[in-house]
Amino acid sequence: MKGMLAALAVMVGVCAGLGSAQAQLTLQNDGFVNGQQAGAQAGFVAGEIAASRFVAPSAGRRLQQVVLFFGGATSTQTVTLRVWDDTAGATTPGAELFSGDYQLTGSTSNLSAIDLNADNVVVPAQFRVGVEFQHAGLPSVARDDDGSIAADRNYILASGAGWFRSQTLGLTGDWIIRAIVSDVTPTPDAGTGPDAGAGPDAGAGPDAGAGPDAGTGGTCAGNAECAVGQYCDLQVHTCTFDCRTDTDCGGDVCNSLGQCVGASVDESAGCCSTGATSTGGLLGALGLAGAVGLLVTRRRRR
Repeated sequence: MKGMLAALAVMVGVCAGLGSAQAQLTLQNDGFVNGQQAGAQAGFVAGEIAASRFVAPSAGRRLQQVVLFFGGATSTQTVTLRVWDDTAGATTPGAELFSGDYQLTGSTSNLSAIDLNADNVVVPAQFRVGVEFQHAGLPSVARDDDGSIAADRNYILASGAGWFRSQTLGLTGDWIIRAIVSDVTPTPDAGTGPDAGAGPDAGAGPDAGAGPDAGTGGTCAGNAECAVGQYCDLQVHTCTFDCRTDTDCGGDVCNSLGQCVGASVDESAGCCSTGATSTGGLLGALGLAGAVGLLVTRRRRR
Protein backbone atom coordinates (compact mmCIF):
# COMPACT_ATOMS: atom_id res chain seq x y z
CA MET A 1 0.00 0.00 0.00
CA LYS A 2 1.28 3.40 -0.92
CA GLY A 3 2.44 5.26 2.17
CA MET A 4 1.74 8.86 3.09
CA LEU A 5 4.15 11.55 2.01
CA ALA A 6 7.24 11.09 4.16
CA ALA A 7 9.32 13.80 5.74
CA LEU A 8 12.17 15.29 3.78
CA ALA A 9 14.68 12.50 3.13
CA VAL A 10 17.91 12.76 5.05
CA MET A 11 20.97 13.98 3.16
CA VAL A 12 24.18 12.23 4.17
CA GLY A 13 27.81 12.91 3.30
CA VAL A 14 28.83 9.28 3.56
CA CYS A 15 27.35 7.52 6.55
CA ALA A 16 26.44 10.21 9.05
CA GLY A 17 23.41 9.13 11.04
CA LEU A 18 23.23 5.71 9.39
CA GLY A 19 24.56 3.65 12.26
CA SER A 20 22.26 1.52 14.41
CA ALA A 21 22.55 -1.00 17.17
CA GLN A 22 21.63 -3.75 14.74
CA ALA A 23 24.19 -5.20 12.35
CA GLN A 24 23.69 -4.10 8.76
CA LEU A 25 24.70 -5.21 5.31
CA THR A 26 25.01 -2.76 2.42
CA LEU A 27 24.04 -4.24 -0.95
CA GLN A 28 25.20 -2.33 -4.02
CA ASN A 29 25.92 -2.92 -7.68
CA ASP A 30 27.73 0.35 -8.39
CA GLY A 31 31.47 0.89 -8.13
CA PHE A 32 31.24 4.57 -7.27
CA VAL A 33 34.07 5.67 -4.97
CA ASN A 34 35.52 8.92 -3.69
CA GLY A 35 36.59 11.34 -6.43
CA GLN A 36 34.93 9.54 -9.33
CA GLN A 37 32.40 10.95 -11.74
CA ALA A 38 28.72 10.06 -11.75
CA GLY A 39 26.16 10.72 -14.48
CA ALA A 40 22.74 12.05 -13.43
CA GLN A 41 20.41 10.50 -15.99
CA ALA A 42 18.27 13.12 -17.66
CA GLY A 43 15.23 12.26 -19.76
CA PHE A 44 13.01 10.57 -17.20
CA VAL A 45 9.40 11.77 -17.03
CA ALA A 46 6.70 11.31 -14.43
CA GLY A 47 5.77 7.65 -13.99
CA GLU A 48 9.10 6.25 -15.21
CA ILE A 49 11.33 4.23 -12.88
CA ALA A 50 15.03 3.55 -12.38
CA ALA A 51 15.50 0.30 -10.45
CA SER A 52 18.21 -2.00 -9.10
CA ARG A 53 18.07 -5.71 -8.30
CA PHE A 54 19.78 -6.84 -5.10
CA VAL A 55 20.75 -10.28 -3.83
CA ALA A 56 21.08 -10.73 -0.07
CA PRO A 57 22.77 -13.74 1.54
CA SER A 58 19.38 -15.02 2.71
CA ALA A 59 15.68 -14.16 2.79
CA GLY A 60 13.87 -12.59 5.72
CA ARG A 61 16.01 -9.50 6.24
CA ARG A 62 14.50 -6.09 6.91
CA LEU A 63 15.15 -3.33 4.41
CA GLN A 64 16.31 -0.52 6.70
CA GLN A 65 17.40 2.19 4.29
CA VAL A 66 17.74 2.97 0.61
CA VAL A 67 20.70 5.19 -0.25
CA LEU A 68 20.99 6.80 -3.66
CA PHE A 69 22.68 9.56 -5.59
CA PHE A 70 20.04 12.08 -6.67
CA GLY A 71 21.72 14.86 -8.62
CA GLY A 72 22.09 17.06 -11.66
CA ALA A 73 20.08 19.88 -10.05
CA THR A 74 19.44 21.03 -6.49
CA SER A 75 15.66 21.38 -6.42
CA THR A 76 13.44 19.34 -4.08
CA GLN A 77 11.20 16.78 -5.76
CA THR A 78 8.81 14.04 -4.63
CA VAL A 79 9.63 10.49 -5.72
CA THR A 80 7.90 7.18 -5.04
CA LEU A 81 10.10 4.42 -3.61
CA ARG A 82 8.94 0.96 -4.63
CA VAL A 83 10.16 -2.47 -3.51
CA TRP A 84 9.30 -5.73 -5.29
CA ASP A 85 9.87 -9.44 -4.87
CA ASP A 86 12.35 -10.20 -7.67
CA THR A 87 12.83 -13.91 -6.93
CA ALA A 88 11.81 -14.97 -10.45
CA GLY A 89 14.71 -12.99 -11.97
CA ALA A 90 12.61 -11.79 -14.91
CA THR A 91 12.82 -8.39 -16.56
CA THR A 92 9.48 -7.45 -14.98
CA PRO A 93 9.54 -7.70 -11.18
CA GLY A 94 7.12 -9.75 -9.10
CA ALA A 95 4.72 -8.69 -6.36
CA GLU A 96 5.15 -5.21 -4.91
CA LEU A 97 6.15 -5.32 -1.24
CA PHE A 98 6.18 -1.62 -0.40
CA SER A 99 5.65 1.84 -1.83
CA GLY A 100 5.90 5.27 -0.28
CA ASP A 101 6.39 8.90 -1.31
CA TYR A 102 9.46 10.85 -0.22
CA GLN A 103 10.89 14.29 -0.87
CA LEU A 104 14.50 14.33 -2.07
CA THR A 105 16.69 17.38 -2.56
CA GLY A 106 19.17 17.07 -5.42
CA SER A 107 22.87 17.41 -4.63
CA THR A 108 26.18 17.46 -6.48
CA SER A 109 28.14 16.07 -3.53
CA ASN A 110 25.92 14.10 -1.13
CA LEU A 111 24.00 10.87 -1.14
CA SER A 112 20.36 10.78 -0.04
CA ALA A 113 19.12 8.23 2.50
CA ILE A 114 15.50 7.10 2.84
CA ASP A 115 14.85 5.57 6.26
CA LEU A 116 12.53 2.53 6.22
CA ASN A 117 13.15 1.26 9.75
CA ALA A 118 9.61 2.08 10.87
CA ASP A 119 8.00 0.35 7.87
CA ASN A 120 9.05 -3.25 8.61
CA VAL A 121 9.80 -4.07 4.97
CA VAL A 122 10.92 -7.72 4.96
CA VAL A 123 12.52 -8.78 1.67
CA PRO A 124 13.29 -12.09 -0.02
CA ALA A 125 16.86 -12.98 -0.91
CA GLN A 126 16.42 -11.38 -4.34
CA PHE A 127 14.46 -8.16 -4.52
CA ARG A 128 14.23 -4.97 -6.55
CA VAL A 129 14.20 -1.34 -5.42
CA GLY A 130 12.92 1.35 -7.78
CA VAL A 131 12.67 5.12 -7.76
CA GLU A 132 9.56 6.34 -9.59
CA PHE A 133 9.72 9.95 -10.71
CA GLN A 134 6.85 12.36 -10.24
CA HIS A 135 8.63 15.05 -12.26
CA ALA A 136 10.45 15.33 -15.57
CA GLY A 137 14.18 15.90 -15.95
CA LEU A 138 16.69 16.73 -13.24
CA PRO A 139 17.46 16.10 -10.44
CA SER A 140 17.55 12.40 -11.17
CA VAL A 141 19.13 9.11 -10.19
CA ALA A 142 22.82 8.91 -11.12
CA ARG A 143 24.88 6.02 -12.47
CA ASP A 144 28.55 5.28 -11.93
CA ASP A 145 31.15 5.98 -14.58
CA ASP A 146 33.59 3.11 -14.08
CA GLY A 147 33.05 1.59 -17.52
CA SER A 148 31.14 -1.50 -16.39
CA ILE A 149 27.51 -2.48 -15.81
CA ALA A 150 25.89 -5.53 -14.20
CA ALA A 151 23.46 -6.36 -16.99
CA ASP A 152 21.03 -8.27 -14.78
CA ARG A 153 20.96 -5.72 -11.94
CA ASN A 154 19.91 -2.42 -13.58
CA TYR A 155 16.42 -1.74 -14.94
CA ILE A 156 14.20 0.98 -16.38
CA LEU A 157 10.43 1.21 -16.59
CA ALA A 158 9.93 3.34 -19.71
CA SER A 159 6.72 5.27 -20.31
CA GLY A 160 4.36 3.33 -22.58
CA ALA A 161 6.93 0.60 -23.24
CA GLY A 162 7.34 -1.42 -20.05
CA TRP A 163 10.43 -2.82 -18.31
CA PHE A 164 13.88 -3.04 -19.88
CA ARG A 165 17.36 -3.86 -18.73
CA SER A 166 19.26 -0.56 -18.72
CA GLN A 167 21.95 -2.08 -20.90
CA THR A 168 19.36 -3.01 -23.53
CA LEU A 169 18.60 0.69 -23.93
CA GLY A 170 22.28 1.50 -24.39
CA LEU A 171 23.11 2.75 -20.90
CA THR A 172 26.46 2.09 -19.32
CA GLY A 173 27.05 2.28 -15.60
CA ASP A 174 25.18 0.90 -12.60
CA TRP A 175 22.51 2.94 -10.84
CA ILE A 176 23.90 4.41 -7.62
CA ILE A 177 21.09 2.92 -5.58
CA ARG A 178 22.02 0.91 -2.51
CA ALA A 179 19.95 -1.21 -0.15
CA ILE A 180 20.89 -1.46 3.52
CA VAL A 181 19.38 -4.57 5.07
CA SER A 182 19.52 -5.96 8.58
CA ASP A 183 21.48 -8.93 9.72
CA VAL A 184 19.29 -12.01 10.17
CA THR A 185 19.39 -11.70 13.97
CA PRO A 186 16.87 -9.05 15.06
CA THR A 187 18.42 -8.51 18.50
CA PRO A 188 20.70 -5.51 19.24
CA ASP A 189 23.63 -7.88 19.75
CA ALA A 190 23.98 -9.45 16.32
CA GLY A 191 27.03 -11.48 17.28
CA THR A 192 25.05 -14.61 18.12
CA GLY A 193 22.93 -15.01 15.01
CA PRO A 194 23.49 -17.58 12.24
CA ASP A 195 24.87 -14.90 9.94
CA ALA A 196 26.66 -12.92 12.63
CA GLY A 197 29.15 -10.49 11.17
CA ALA A 198 27.77 -10.95 7.67
CA GLY A 199 27.57 -7.20 7.14
CA PRO A 200 30.54 -5.39 5.60
CA ASP A 201 30.90 -3.28 8.73
CA ALA A 202 28.33 -3.58 11.52
CA GLY A 203 26.39 -0.36 11.70
CA ALA A 204 28.10 1.05 8.64
CA GLY A 205 26.41 3.25 6.08
CA PRO A 206 26.59 3.60 2.29
CA ASP A 207 30.36 3.78 2.24
CA ALA A 208 30.71 0.45 4.03
CA GLY A 209 33.81 -1.51 3.14
CA ALA A 210 34.48 -5.11 2.26
CA GLY A 211 32.31 -8.01 3.41
CA PRO A 212 33.33 -11.21 5.19
CA ASP A 213 34.76 -12.72 2.04
CA ALA A 214 36.41 -9.56 0.80
CA GLY A 215 39.64 -11.24 -0.19
CA THR A 216 40.25 -12.40 -3.73
CA GLY A 217 38.36 -15.64 -4.32
CA GLY A 218 35.75 -14.97 -1.62
CA THR A 219 32.12 -15.61 -2.47
CA CYS A 220 30.01 -12.55 -3.23
CA ALA A 221 26.66 -11.36 -4.51
CA GLY A 222 27.74 -7.85 -5.52
CA ASN A 223 30.69 -5.48 -5.74
CA ALA A 224 30.04 -4.17 -2.22
CA GLU A 225 31.09 -7.51 -0.73
CA CYS A 226 34.57 -7.32 -2.28
CA ALA A 227 37.63 -5.42 -1.12
CA VAL A 228 38.55 -2.05 -2.61
CA GLY A 229 40.12 -2.64 -6.03
CA GLN A 230 38.12 -5.83 -6.69
CA TYR A 231 34.80 -6.65 -8.31
CA CYS A 232 32.30 -9.49 -8.00
CA ASP A 233 32.39 -11.83 -11.00
CA LEU A 234 28.65 -12.59 -11.18
CA GLN A 235 29.23 -15.67 -13.33
CA VAL A 236 30.96 -17.48 -10.47
CA HIS A 237 30.10 -15.12 -7.56
CA THR A 238 33.75 -14.65 -6.67
CA CYS A 239 35.73 -11.52 -5.77
CA THR A 240 38.58 -10.92 -8.20
CA PHE A 241 40.53 -8.28 -10.10
CA ASP A 242 42.16 -8.05 -13.51
CA CYS A 243 44.55 -5.17 -12.97
CA ARG A 244 46.16 -2.87 -10.43
CA THR A 245 47.42 -0.08 -12.71
CA ASP A 246 46.84 1.01 -16.30
CA THR A 247 50.08 -0.69 -17.30
CA ASP A 248 48.38 -4.05 -16.64
CA CYS A 249 45.77 -3.34 -19.30
CA GLY A 250 47.79 -3.13 -22.50
CA GLY A 251 46.66 0.37 -23.46
CA ASP A 252 43.27 0.32 -21.72
CA VAL A 253 42.43 1.84 -18.34
CA CYS A 254 42.31 0.07 -14.97
CA ASN A 255 39.15 1.24 -13.18
CA SER A 256 38.42 1.40 -9.45
CA LEU A 257 37.13 -2.18 -9.43
CA GLY A 258 40.32 -3.63 -10.89
CA GLN A 259 38.82 -4.08 -14.36
CA CYS A 260 40.43 -3.13 -17.69
CA VAL A 261 38.09 -0.87 -19.64
CA GLY A 262 38.49 0.86 -22.96
CA ALA A 263 40.60 4.00 -22.90
CA SER A 264 37.92 5.71 -24.95
CA VAL A 265 35.52 5.78 -21.98
CA ASP A 266 34.70 9.44 -21.35
CA GLU A 267 35.80 10.40 -17.83
CA SER A 268 35.34 14.14 -18.30
CA ALA A 269 32.79 16.34 -16.62
CA GLY A 270 30.02 18.23 -18.35
CA CYS A 271 28.42 15.66 -20.66
CA CYS A 272 25.37 16.76 -22.56
CA SER A 273 21.99 16.85 -20.84
CA THR A 274 18.82 15.79 -22.60
CA GLY A 275 15.21 15.86 -21.45
CA ALA A 276 12.20 14.11 -22.86
CA THR A 277 11.73 14.25 -26.62
CA SER A 278 8.64 14.06 -28.79
CA THR A 279 8.89 10.26 -28.67
CA GLY A 280 8.23 10.50 -24.94
CA GLY A 281 10.25 9.98 -21.80
CA LEU A 282 13.63 8.37 -21.31
CA LEU A 283 13.22 5.96 -24.19
CA GLY A 284 13.26 8.88 -26.62
CA ALA A 285 15.91 10.84 -24.77
CA LEU A 286 18.35 7.94 -24.80
CA GLY A 287 18.78 8.41 -28.50
CA LEU A 288 20.87 11.43 -27.51
CA ALA A 289 22.52 9.75 -24.51
CA GLY A 290 21.11 12.24 -22.06
CA ALA A 291 23.37 12.31 -19.02
CA VAL A 292 24.87 15.06 -16.95
CA GLY A 293 28.42 14.58 -15.70
CA LEU A 294 28.91 15.25 -12.03
CA LEU A 295 32.35 15.57 -10.54
CA VAL A 296 31.68 14.20 -7.10
CA THR A 297 33.98 14.39 -4.12
CA ARG A 298 32.80 12.59 -1.04
CA ARG A 299 34.33 12.45 2.40
CA ARG A 300 35.60 9.08 3.44
CA ARG A 301 34.12 7.31 6.42
CA ARG A 302 36.07 7.94 9.61
